[in-house]
Amino acid sequence: MILYAVIARAKDGAVLVESTIAGVEGNFPQITVEVLERIVSSSNWNSALGTLESSSQVELLPDGERRTFIQRQDESMLGGLFSGAAATPWSCFGYNTNDVESSGEAGNGDLDYYFHLCRKDSVICLCISDDTDARFHAVSYDFLDDTETKFAKAYAPYKITKAKAYEMDKKFRRELAKLMYFYNENRNMLVKQDRVNDLLNRVDDLKGVLGKNITMVLEREERLAELVEKSDEMVEDTKVFTKRSSQLKTRVKRQNYSFYVIAFVFGALVLYLFLGEMCGYTFQNCSSGGE
Repeated sequence: MILYAVIARAKDGAVLVESTIAGVEGNFPQITVEVLERIVSSSNWNSALGTLESSSQVELLPDGERRTFIQRQDESMLGGLFSGAAATPWSCFGYNTNDVESSGEAGNGDLDYYFHLCRKDSVICLCISDDTDARFHAVSYDFLDDTETKFAKAYAPYKITKAKAYEMDKKFRRELAKLMYFYNENRNMLVKQDRVNDLLNRVDDLKGVLGKNITMVLEREERLAELVEKSDEMVEDTKVFTKRSSQLKTRVKRQNYSFYVIAFVFGALVLYLFLGEMCGYTFQNCSSGGE
């Protein structure tokens, strides 16, 4: 669950609002301040003179990003990146509870703490949770987004820039506590809702894929219909061509027969004229010579 939450200014890490759930004791504020100092010292921020870059090679929390840092009982956070943030290596939160299950999700009965942070414009929202199930981390980020949205609506950017430490704590702490209570009490439902939303998103994606497939099938059917129509036209054209070719073939045959007849008549006429010159056109000379 969410144990502690803070809203701080991104420029210098000044805490503006903080809230802790009832029944939890520990040095959350001290540890959080040191974490914010490390975050701010590695961050770039914009000013009237332009973008001021930090001397750190690694920016732990860029603007518009989310990060989760883990504090374990047997190691320092991020491989020593935050070592020395407490008197003992991140084990001095003093979180006492009887709600830890005997299954030992955190290992050997010790709890792991998760620092969820998001930075947007001039505000850093941070919460500490002990949820080892990664599904609940999404709920923590939803809490941070909701907190940032409500805080941005309540206070203008220039007020946040000029505000002193804990200046908004008196008015906004109750709202922050209500948000913590809501997300802690309904986190199981919110996880299920996230799963449902994930399934709905997958269904929407599937609908989109099916819609594309249906469109492709319809386009394919249209193309097939066009191909069938063109093939029918080609068949009709083939029939017309076959008919015309048959007619042309018959016409050519008739012309050939006409040429044969004309050639025969012409040959007979030439032969008659040739014989007529020799024997006379009535063949009297050939018949008299024979007598």
